[in-house]
Amino acid sequence: MRVIAGLRRDHRLAVACPATGPLADAVDSAAIEWFPIPNVDVSLRMHAVGTPLGLGQLGAGGLSLARAARRFRADVIHANTTRAGIMAAVARRFGAPPFVVRAHEHLPLTPPGRAVRGLLVPRAGAIVAVSDYTARKFDEGLERPVAQRVYNSIDHTRFDRRTVLPAGLRAELGLPPDAALLGQVAQITPWKGQDTAIRALAQVRGGGLDAHLVFAGQVAFGGKRVRYDNPGFLRTLNRLVGELGVRDAVHFLGQRSDVPEILCDLDISLLPSWEEPFGLVTVESMAVGTPPLVGDVGAGPELVEDGVCGRTLPPKRPDAWAAAARELLEDRGKLRRLGGAGPMVAARFRDEIHAAEMQAVYVKAIQQPGAGRRLKTKRIPGPRLGDRARAPWPG
Repeated sequence: MRVIAGLRRDHRLAVACPATGPLADAVDSAAIEWFPIPNVDVSLRMHAVGTPLGLGQLGAGGLSLARAARRFRADVIHANTTRAGIMAAVARRFGAPPFVVRAHEHLPLTPPGRAVRGLLVPRAGAIVAVSDYTARKFDEGLERPVAQRVYNSIDHTRFDRRTVLPAGLRAELGLPPDAALLGQVAQITPWKGQDTAIRALAQVRGGGLDAHLVFAGQVAFGGKRVRYDNPGFLRTLNRLVGELGVRDAVHFLGQRSDVPEILCDLDISLLPSWEEPFGLVTVESMAVGTPPLVGDVGAGPELVEDGVCGRTLPPKRPDAWAAAARELLEDRGKLRRLGGAGPMVAARFRDEIHAAEMQAVYVKAIQQPGAGRRLKTKRIPGPRLGDRARAPWPG
């Protein structure tokens, strides 16, 4: 949606996505043309039943994507995940245009991960990662690097420190107005490191500070086919707060739509991920003037200059996170200086920059030798789609 926001004024755009869900709702609200394609439930975790079913879904999704691209007369397909890239590769075999894959997550060096690389690298017009770190992770195991970096952007109208008002979390939770408030906005999953945040809070409170921790987010992915047991991890977090004696100081807010306002309420934003691919909330925190503490493995150091607009800290080290949080909470002048530097740093993650860099990738993909070689060679199986759908692809 951020790419669309930056491109829609000068280009005709459409979205192919499942007919129900948050993305379809967002596309409808933005009055963007869209085409339905099947939902795909497959992960890189091998499963005796789920993996064959998922591969079948990817094939069916690829056919639907090819039909949608033909109806729209698309010049290029932006596959917004590696999974969508597999669908685009299938669609390419049935006459779809060149495609660009957006890598938001890290592909593991497992047999499935290597298979996905082997499928996408020779077929995609480009592989575009959300950070330099994620590009390097994609290139692992390849003979030569292929991934390039284009940073995400954020909604600077929504995350504007001059206009966003705090959510009033302290009053909502019955906390004193001067209580220190730490928070993490993220899905509930082990690699996001919510357990590190809880252990750090316990140490901060053990030092005599009246600090509280809020989690905004929920379990986004569950089931046997998902890499981590995320519902089980949430149960582990609830047990942990009891074991550490901080049950009254840790607050699970669930999914919230008022993220800018929540970030404004926080003294410090935490993202103790093991190896974060990008971290939108890190940029959003800086935009509203809340200093972020982020992991130093992953994209964190690309976004946050340590000691200037936030802190970068080793993951899975609650003692280091507790020490950094305690230092800032006890030195409010330093906390304000870090927060004041954030908006200028966040300003470089803008829609127009994101869109211009992606547009350059699209143009290069379209202009590659042989990019149009499949455009008239395959007939898409299935019902006829009308005269417009059968027209040749535009040059």
